Amino acid sequence: MTSWANGLGWPEEAIVRLVLASALGALVGVEREVRGRQAGFRTNLLVALGCALVMVVSISVAYQPWPHSGEFNVNVDPARIAYGVMTGIGFLGAGVIVKHEGGVRGLTTAAGLWCVAAIGLACGQGLYVIAVVAAALVLGALWFLDYLENLMPKMRYRVLVVRRRWHPGVVVETVEMVSSHEHLGVRDIGFQRSGEDLAVVEIRLRVAFADEEQYFKFERDLNGRADCQVVSSSSET
Repeated sequence: MTSWANGLGWPEEAIVRLVLASALGALVGVEREVRGRQAGFRTNLLVALGCALVMVVSISVAYQPWPHSGEFNVNVDPARIAYGVMTGIGFLGAGVIVKHEGGVRGLTTAAGLWCVAAIGLACGQGLYVIAVVAAALVLGALWFLDYLENLMPKMRYRVLVVRRRWHPGVVVETVEMVSSHEHLGVRDIGFQRSGEDLAVVEIRLRVAFADEEQYFKFERDLNGRADCQVVSSSSET
């Protein structure tokens, strides 16, 4: 592939590099789009295309004649532009990382953008096989390893809000009620009193569990209690 592209001459080879970078970035973007991530198809395509263009331009700069007197030398380092690109992509990746409740979302997407940037630079440099293999590895990490990760036991979290009648010790009692279940644990807690004479309290619990079936069984049992009312229950990813 490299020999074929090199035989095209300039600027045809540069166009091939840009098209290949766009295609590989789009492949990664489709995977992110299917999963409903903010940085999806167009974002990844543009990142790869832009990085490839930057690399092509930096190489062209190195080949340009730079007239100068014999008193000093002019040294052009195309790699410096690539360094700047990877630093700038870090700021773009930071834009997709958000803190949600007690967790952080977007780290995988940010890492994917960083990898797509490197793939774009590889295409711009003319490392076609390396770029294709790298894109395949990134897709494998995002797609196949996601299914593998789901098979691995890991701790999950849900935010549970329970409404109860206020009495001294009700918060501690609620925490102990949840923690007494062998499959559940309380990682964070907060409460707010309301109603006439502050007679009602809403207790917010961040519940950790490894078995979803056991958790939802507990939640159904909690709904059946006369002294508890589940106000809301939301997942934390």
